[in-house]
Amino acid sequence: MPHSIFISYSRRESPFVDVLLDSLEDEGVKVWVDYHSLVPARPWLNQILDGIRQSDIFLLVVSKDSMASANVELEYQNAIEQKKRVILIIFEAVSLPPALQTCEWIDFRRSFNRKKRELLARLDKPIEKTALPQEGFRTSFIVWITFLMSVLTLIISIPGWWTFYLPALLVPLPLRILRRDFHFYRVRFAVLTLPIVLLLSWLFFSTYSGLYNFFAVCSISSFLISPVFLFLLSSKGMRLWGKPIASAPRFANPYQPQVDSPIPVPFFIDHAPADKKYADVISQELTNYGHPQVANSAEAEANFVIISRYKNSTPIDPETRVVYPILIQDTDIKDRNLQQIQWIDFRGGIRNLDKLAKLLPEPGRLLKALGVAPISGQVLYPRIIQILDYFFALLAFFSISVWIPLFIELGNELFQLDNRVSFLITNSVFTLLTLVILFFTRRALVQREGRLASLGWLTASLFWIGVIVFMQSFYLIAIIGGAADMIVAIDDAQDMRGSVSMFMPCSCTLGVMLIGFFSFLNWKDLTRWFPSK
Repeated sequence: MPHSIFISYSRRESPFVDVLLDSLEDEGVKVWVDYHSLVPARPWLNQILDGIRQSDIFLLVVSKDSMASANVELEYQNAIEQKKRVILIIFEAVSLPPALQTCEWIDFRRSFNRKKRELLARLDKPIEKTALPQEGFRTSFIVWITFLMSVLTLIISIPGWWTFYLPALLVPLPLRILRRDFHFYRVRFAVLTLPIVLLLSWLFFSTYSGLYNFFAVCSISSFLISPVFLFLLSSKGMRLWGKPIASAPRFANPYQPQVDSPIPVPFFIDHAPADKKYADVISQELTNYGHPQVANSAEAEANFVIISRYKNSTPIDPETRVVYPILIQDTDIKDRNLQQIQWIDFRGGIRNLDKLAKLLPEPGRLLKALGVAPISGQVLYPRIIQILDYFFALLAFFSISVWIPLFIELGNELFQLDNRVSFLITNSVFTLLTLVILFFTRRALVQREGRLASLGWLTASLFWIGVIVFMQSFYLIAIIGGAADMIVAIDDAQDMRGSVSMFMPCSCTLGVMLIGFFSFLNWKDLTRWFPSK
C-alpha cells in the first residue's frame, strides 16, 4: 500500500533529513518536507498544516533541538489531534514529553540502511507498542573512523602549529566531531591547506636535523591523509551524523522540469539599486522564456523581491499579490509579511534560473527544482567569495604567526643588531599595513557595503598586499643574513635559518594564482556580488 509521509524536524537535523528524504523517495514513498514541498509566495504555516492533514504517517525526528522547538511541538500536537500514526525517528535519545511517550520509535543512531528497511517494513504493519528508547551516546562506525582520522590529522599537523589557524581548528576537532558541531567549511579549508603548509614547514626548518625526519614524515603522509579525511568528512555517514554547520549544503533528488515553452507569466522585480545586477540576470532569463516584464506590481502575476543587506522589506502586499522573496545575502528580514512566506535561496550564487523560468506557471514544483536543505549556523556566500574570505583570513594569520619561528631561530641575534629599533619599527609598519588592508578589504567583501566593495578595490588590494609582502620579505632577508652570521655556523648548503620569512610571499603568490583560477570559473558570481554604483 503506498504511503504519504510528513517529516517534522528541527533545522539543526536537516542533513540527516535530506538523506532520509532521498532514501524514502528512492523507494517510491511520497514524502512531504518543508524545503522540498512548500510553495514559494504563499504563507508557510497553512501549507505545513495542510501537509500534515494530507499525510497518513507523521515522522518526527527526535533530538534535543526538535524537542525544544515550538514549531515542531505545534506540528506533532496537530498530528496527534488528527489521530495520525506518529513514528519517532531517534536522531538523539532525549527525554520525551508525555504526549510522545506512547509513540512508536526507530533508533537511527546506528546503521541507517538497516533502520530504513525496518521503517519501510513497519509502515505496512499494525502500530507496535514499545518501551521508551534508551538514552546514552551511540553512533555509527563511520563516525568513529572519522574521529580517529581527525586525531591522526591533528598529530601530523604539529609542524604547522606555528600558523595559529591549524591548531585553532584541528585541536578541538575530534571532540567537535563527536558533538556534531564542527564548522565544515573551516575544517575543510584547514585540511586542504595542510599539505602545503607542512611541505613549506619541512623545507624552511630543514636546518634542524632533530626535526627533519619528523617534519618529513608529517609532510609526506599529509598528502595521503588529507584526501582520505576530506572524503570521510563529506561522506553520507557524516551527513547523517552532523548538524548543518558540520555538513556541506545539498539537496536531495533535484527536479528536472521537462518544459520548453512555459505559459507566459507577467512579472515585476522589486530590488534595491545596489542589487541591479541580480535583477538584470533574473529578468533576462525570464524574458528569454517568454515571460513579459511589467512596470509595476499591480500589473504582475508574479512579484520577485530581492532580499539583501540593502533591502529586507517590500511595499507589495503578499496578502493580495503573489510575492517571491529571493534571498541573495544573509540579512535580517524585518518585514513580518515576508517572514511568513517561503523564499528562494540564491545566497550561494544564481543557479538554475532556467528552472525558475520553466516552473513559474507551476509554483508548486519550484522548490523541488530550486530548494536546498535549511542551513543553521552558517553564513553562506557564493563559492568565489568564500574562497576570498578564507584567503584574506589566512594571510592575516600568517602575517603575525610567521614571527614565532623567526624569533625562535634568530630572536637573540636580531635584538643584538645595531639597527634593531629601525628593524622593529619597519616590520611593524609593514605588518600593520598588511593587516589594515586585509581587514577593510575583507569587511567590504563579505558585507557588500561601502566604497571599498568593488572589483577594482579588490584587485588593487591584492596588488598592494603583494607589494608590501615582498618588500618586507626582501628587507628581512637582508637583515637575517647579518643576524645569522652572529651564531654558530652551519654548512651553507643546509642553512635554512630565517627562510620562513619567505612563507608569506609563497602563500600570497600561490593564493593569488588559485584565486585567479577560481575567479575565471566563477566570474559571473564574482562580478554580480559587488553592488551596482
